[in-house]
Amino acid sequence: MANERQYELVYILAPTVTDAEAEELQAEIAEQIGTLGGSIESTDVWGRRKLAYPIKRFNEGLYVVQLIAGPGTMLAEIERRLRVRDQVLRQLTVRVDDDLKKARRVAEERKAAAERRRELRGIPPTDNGDAAGGDSAAASSSESGAVSAPPARDATVVEAAAPSTADDSGAAADGETSEVKE
Repeated sequence: MANERQYELVYILAPTVTDAEAEELQAEIAEQIGTLGGSIESTDVWGRRKLAYPIKRFNEGLYVVQLIAGPGTMLAEIERRLRVRDQVLRQLTVRVDDDLKKARRVAEERKAAAERRRELRGIPPTDNGDAAGGDSAAASSSESGAVSAPPARDATVVEAAAPSTADDSGAAADGETSEVKE
């Protein structure tokens, strides 16, 4: 569908809700989303957690996070049905498709940059596509001597022009050379 978007639906259930009732509510929501033309991509039950402040005299709640895809009309109906349920303390829906696109694009850019760095260093590209592991592989290969280090600077000979003194007891006379390493 052209107008299908991704949303993250988070709802908090009252702590008096049993696990069986929570699963039943999740099944009802999944059925409603399916009939309204959407789909659930993932469901994550965070479990019982302490609330930041009391809601309806409860200090803890059962958190459920679902990643759903569907049109905006489906979302409005799901939110309406969650609001009228006594078991649901709070619910929040956030559109995440733009955020996911940005995250994928940033990950691809980082991977491409890591591959460019590997290529400039003369290290073969990674086969598994793990850009983070590539840097540790480069460090371990440089320890083994597979990657050559930059050439060391050569020692240069510089003529030292010592000031001429009246007595020639100085160690360096005019015209002597000494080696200086940079």
